[in-house]
Amino acid sequence: MNTVIFKNVKHRFNHIVFSNKFYNTILKPFDKTLFEIVWARKLTEERKKSLPINKICQVADIYHPAWIKTSNELKWDIDENNFHRKIWEYTQILFSLKQLEFLNPESLCLAVGAGREHLLYYLTYKIKKVFGIDLYEGKYYGGEDEKDIPISTERYAPFPYFKEKLSLFRMNALKLEFPDNYFDFIFSASSIEHFGTKKDILKSIKEMYRVLKPGGVTAITTELKLNSLGTTLPNVKPFFFKELMDLIHKAGFNTSKEFDSRIEKEYFDNWVKLPEEINKRPHVILRFFNTIFTSIHLVLQKEGNKAFRGEEVYPSIPRFVYQGDIKINSKKNIFKRKEGMSLEIILKNKSNFKWINTGHSHRIALGVKLYNLQNKLIDRDFGTIVFPREVYPGETLHFTSTITPPQEKGDWILRFDLKKELVFWFSEKGNPATDLTIKVI
Repeated sequence: MNTVIFKNVKHRFNHIVFSNKFYNTILKPFDKTLFEIVWARKLTEERKKSLPINKICQVADIYHPAWIKTSNELKWDIDENNFHRKIWEYTQILFSLKQLEFLNPESLCLAVGAGREHLLYYLTYKIKKVFGIDLYEGKYYGGEDEKDIPISTERYAPFPYFKEKLSLFRMNALKLEFPDNYFDFIFSASSIEHFGTKKDILKSIKEMYRVLKPGGVTAITTELKLNSLGTTLPNVKPFFFKELMDLIHKAGFNTSKEFDSRIEKEYFDNWVKLPEEINKRPHVILRFFNTIFTSIHLVLQKEGNKAFRGEEVYPSIPRFVYQGDIKINSKKNIFKRKEGMSLEIILKNKSNFKWINTGHSHRIALGVKLYNLQNKLIDRDFGTIVFPREVYPGETLHFTSTITPPQEKGDWILRFDLKKELVFWFSEKGNPATDLTIKVI
């Protein structure tokens, strides 16, 4: 009982001290905003004409024609209402590489803290070879660093890609196992802040400098503190601007003098309060207790002229087709509560990619949703049926499986829907699900 009371008190305490009211009343009088605050509409007019490559995250960037075109190439839909700074980071990295003419067919690229980012797959259409490194320890929510990513790269692809052009490795960013002066460009999206101490982070940036060709660039995004009281976040080290620039220069890099650090007032006044509002949109400026932060993007330059630069190619990038036929046969429709349901399942892969059945995140499986006869959803994740093997495009898979019926008596609808595990249901892409009506006695 004392443990329950303690947990309730702790929850209430955290709710109070992390609240906006607590910050505005207790902390704000002693805090200072470190950058200029402007109205978004002022930046919007500027963005229609120009956009710097070194800058903090700003929603106004979506009004720059080349920037939004770049975002569309990555097959993301973004506007003021559904804006997310992570999409901004990837788009800003790619936009900058385009502007600096590094996306040419002869370039070699390294992604540090690569995970399974969209850019890895996209760049196989643009350059000679993409290398990516990460620890791949499976620690992060959402499967960004699943342990099998280096050997199951295809399973995580957001669209078809050139498999021979992408190689992922389990490797420490503090000790890159590549030769000196090897890559034409490097990128790292929201990774360096997870690398440990300042000493560790400096070591990783020095390693990027070492393996980069003279004349090459490293595009980095990370977390930037916007207020003087800002400290740290759980497992993350956000940076003050001067602190970050000191590390960059100590590693040997230069940066262009052009930098836009203005904060849009509309989003500063309506920040995302962590952890409760993690899914809030627009997702631009965030606050965790005493730390207010957003994303910063910087292009780091290595003196010289050995890196490849040249004209970009513009191939058409196809989309995955998420389609499949589902047939479910049962010899009977009335079951006892603990009786196993033996099902005959026939699936046809009408997609344009192989259905990979291994692992968990991003595998293709058959999900079962539970509805009542009024078509009200009772359990979105009632069951999952894993395929006995991979299924190639155009192939039909015929197998049997057993599931347990609902434990409550009554009439039920079991809705069978293909899914990309932890990502989406095929029905969300327009593919029909299949229903089986049963009675439990």
